[in-house]
Amino acid sequence: MLEKRTDSPDQSVEEVFREYGNMLYRIAFVMMKNAFDAEDVVQDTLIKYMERRESRKPFETEEHRKAWLIRVDINLCKNRLRFYKNHPKIGMEELSRYYEEKEDTKLMDSLLLLPSKYREVLLLHYVEGYQGKEIAGMLKLSESAVRKRLERGRGKLRALLQETE
Repeated sequence: MLEKRTDSPDQSVEEVFREYGNMLYRIAFVMMKNAFDAEDVVQDTLIKYMERRESRKPFETEEHRKAWLIRVDINLCKNRLRFYKNHPKIGMEELSRYYEEKEDTKLMDSLLLLPSKYREVLLLHYVEGYQGKEIAGMLKLSESAVRKRLERGRGKLRALLQETE
């Protein structure tokens, strides 16, 4: 006996969230170990579900839908954890504490004086640890534009630091 397909047009994201949201959150919370990341992962899972619905790929059964949601949820957690491992970041609190301890706020003050297009790429590259290709994707720029902004930003930062000496 064939089971009927369950991906009907009336199957909304809200209904899927009501039915599976708590389960997806619990899985994400256990893997991510914090509520904020878990909520983000569940939201990303539902976005992937919406994209699948728009592509009109139906699920075979309700179990297929559930298994797909769980797999996407877990994969998104793994991707995020891998990203955090490869991109250790310095929080703004740690950064400000570091500069307070050093009593050298000149660098941070100079950085904040730069135009935003240079400040963004310098912060993403040096503070957050992103590579040029990743920054290009985030800011919707070409890699060469990112490299040029890094180069010009470093030059402007150097000039500002020399002025304050």
